[in-house]
Amino acid sequence: MQNSEQEHQRKLLLAKDGEPGSGSTRYAAAMFFYQANMMSAELLEIYRRCSKFDAEDPIDVAKYEGIDVSEFALGFI
Repeated sequence: MQNSEQEHQRKLLLAKDGEPGSGSTRYAAAMFFYQANMMSAELLEIYRRCSKFDAEDPIDVAKYEGIDVSEFALGFI
């Protein structure tokens, strides 16, 4: 079950690609889920690298690099 903070962070994590500041917003939300042990360090690193590029989809990048996102994605995306 998700609490209201998790739901809020999930919405931030899913910020629309291309919106100004969305990369940084997604990274901040990713930090929340990492700190809660709900995201791997490898996936967090993808969000960090994508944080400066609002048009980049971190999940697409992770898949391209062979990082398994299935467990994470099942709960959030």
